[in-house]
Amino acid sequence: MQKRFSLGVLLIILLSFSTLSNAGIFDKAEYKTRRAKLMNSITDGIAIILGSEGERQNSNFIYFTGVEEPNAILIIDGMKKESILFLSSKGSKEKVAEMTGIERVMPIFRATRLLSSYQAQTDVIYIPFGRISGRYARKGLLNPGIRISRELNSIKFIREMFPSFRFKDLSPAIGKLRLIKSPAEIKIMREAARITSLAHLEVLRAAKPGMYEWELAVLFEYCVKRLGAQGTTGTLIVPSGPNISDSHYSKNSRKMEDGDIVMIDLCGEYKYYDMDISVSFPINGKFNPRQRRLNKMICAVEEAMRSVFRPGIRSINMKEEVQKIVAKKGIDIDKEGIYRIAADHWVGLDIHDVGPSSRETILQPGMVITSDPAIRLRDENNVVIDGNKIENTLLITKDGCENLTYRVPRTIEEIEKIMAEKGITDIFKELKR
Repeated sequence: MQKRFSLGVLLIILLSFSTLSNAGIFDKAEYKTRRAKLMNSITDGIAIILGSEGERQNSNFIYFTGVEEPNAILIIDGMKKESILFLSSKGSKEKVAEMTGIERVMPIFRATRLLSSYQAQTDVIYIPFGRISGRYARKGLLNPGIRISRELNSIKFIREMFPSFRFKDLSPAIGKLRLIKSPAEIKIMREAARITSLAHLEVLRAAKPGMYEWELAVLFEYCVKRLGAQGTTGTLIVPSGPNISDSHYSKNSRKMEDGDIVMIDLCGEYKYYDMDISVSFPINGKFNPRQRRLNKMICAVEEAMRSVFRPGIRSINMKEEVQKIVAKKGIDIDKEGIYRIAADHWVGLDIHDVGPSSRETILQPGMVITSDPAIRLRDENNVVIDGNKIENTLLITKDGCENLTYRVPRTIEEIEKIMAEKGITDIFKELKR
């Protein structure tokens, strides 16, 4: 028995690690197209995109190259319409060039020399400042509580060496490109949705009173990796009972009790593309009358939102149309306190993907958004006592939207049915007999 247990643990550990091929995620033509589009936005200078220092590759870097090697640098020349990739390893430059479509692949030590040569051609360098750069302007770079990004550190370093260069923010141009997903990206995101959804099903099957929140988080992480994903992304959010008042709760330390509602927000990542899903369910597998009412309202609102999402609208203006639909079921959104009736955020290489405001932007086919209505009930002391939320990830299509996360149960009947099925906790109980 001890030997079988040890082998089982070893197998789980081995299977829990997912690796990506060095052959790149997409065909090189995909990367070349992306870089060519960016060149059209930087015709007066060059762009510098930094790879990460380790672990997960920088999303912008993976978007334009597919290269996972850390400490790499990409220069995109908008004037000559060419790209140069600098690598710190001594691996095959020819193999990387073939994978990325980048003809000039050089050792990292030559980057400074090339940068110096650009001084005779332009004084403009584009670099993504990042969406947190606004905080630096308000608080000041000398604030000791702020960790300056690699990009801003690089600007400081380049300015010291080459004072003639001016720097422009590359983030808006990149955000605009990443906003519209290509057919190849959509294919990968559908697989990310499948994996993440199946992991949510296993969490629902396993959930039982007496478990700790962290157990569901760990199970989800194991399942997505076992199914072929890189792992999870963002914070693993498993609030139960009183913890549902915090939408970004991540301690996951509470023991879940009979009668608790659980509002999980767990996201998987497959080939760098993320998928965002939230599910609300009673830990005992049976909705009480108040929980049933909340579920029916949120299901109705989220279904109405999916019927309204379409090209040509700004989601910030969709509430009135959604209200007309749910009014037929006797639901008043404002009176009930239901909120987030809009595209809450973009999804892609980051769980809160880059780009302009998801609420203010006119939706177009190829955009991927979240539909995330929620409600929280409060007592006379303004303490949250119950709640419900649904979060689906949607692809905007030419005539509406596609629910990428359709496999996840939403209605009372669907959730109670899946929670009644045998899960991993039931298997553990059988093993103890």
